[in-house]
Amino acid sequence: MSNHPSICFIVSSPFTVNGFLIDHLRELSKLYEVTLCVNLNQYQLSPDFDVCSIKLIHVPIERKISVAQDLKAWWALFQIFRSNHFESIHSITPKAGLLSMSAGFFARIPNRFHTFTGQIWSVRKGFNRSFFKWMDCLVVKFATFVFADSSSQINFLINEKVCNSSKIKLLGAGSISGVNLEKFNVNPKKRAQLRKKLSIYDGDCIFLFVGRLSREKGIFDLLKAFSNLSDNCQGIKLWIVGPDEEQIEAHIKLHFPRLHGLVNWIGPSFYPENWMVAADVLLLPSYREGFGSVIIEAASCGLPTIAYRINGVVDAVMHDETGLLVEVGDIEGLARQMQLLLTDVNLRSRLASSARTRVQTHFSCGAVTKAWLDFYKNLFQG
Repeated sequence: MSNHPSICFIVSSPFTVNGFLIDHLRELSKLYEVTLCVNLNQYQLSPDFDVCSIKLIHVPIERKISVAQDLKAWWALFQIFRSNHFESIHSITPKAGLLSMSAGFFARIPNRFHTFTGQIWSVRKGFNRSFFKWMDCLVVKFATFVFADSSSQINFLINEKVCNSSKIKLLGAGSISGVNLEKFNVNPKKRAQLRKKLSIYDGDCIFLFVGRLSREKGIFDLLKAFSNLSDNCQGIKLWIVGPDEEQIEAHIKLHFPRLHGLVNWIGPSFYPENWMVAADVLLLPSYREGFGSVIIEAASCGLPTIAYRINGVVDAVMHDETGLLVEVGDIEGLARQMQLLLTDVNLRSRLASSARTRVQTHFSCGAVTKAWLDFYKNLFQG
């Protein structure tokens, strides 16, 4: 039996683990007994996940609400917590937060933490908004302390009276994961190889989307804007990287037949940096984000970002310095900014350079991981 303190992390999907947690879990496992509870049926874990030092437990947490399935997952978590006697549990993603914080409360886990990465109710109205907001309030109630991954998100949660200022904070400068600067970097050789393989000419401009294919990520707005731009501009293409969790790719193809040949549907990828390094501009017209980690990952690869001006993203993109912001739902404005960066190569280069410098200064993975390590060191030594 180890004498090291034990921590259990709970997330709904391996997609979250692959994108945000691998480096943190690896470093924490050097000092503590680390367990990960996740639904292994939703997505494949990255080959980079360290199965030797981190205990892995399958828990059937679903993204969508299902009373029977949610109760089953809650009971599984409760039993895991009771039998393992963790000193701390830490959840990420909304459903995992509600189930694990409440199960941890009744299992009498002394330290219960949740990290907010955006609020699904922030873009909803009526009963849906009230219901999902109430769920976040419950997460805060059952947790001993909570975190958010951006300053604007903290202000939003406090202003909405979901949480008071004494029970929430930011780790480091923000971002749940930071950026692995060795993995996400400028690589001219790799860029040239991939563009040659895909028959991309030197003067072509590649717009890139990385994330879940969903309405909340603004995928339909993005395609409408790109379609408008393609009517008047040559030498542009759109790459879409990410899982189709809502099965909407066929629907999209049906409604945007004119984009056949201009859009490359890449699908999920363990190595999004390979596509970032070969692209020119990242697009993120998302309606809600906790921070927008993909923005700083792309920035580290030398890409500026065009995004909607929302909580979280305003902490990741400095307008006219590291990228361009557009008001939410302004599809014509999105197309105009895309055309601006298509035609003004000098502006694109300036924004890209500033974005990369900012990431190196404030958002390296090492800096964010250190903030996590410092928090847990203070917790267990206090």
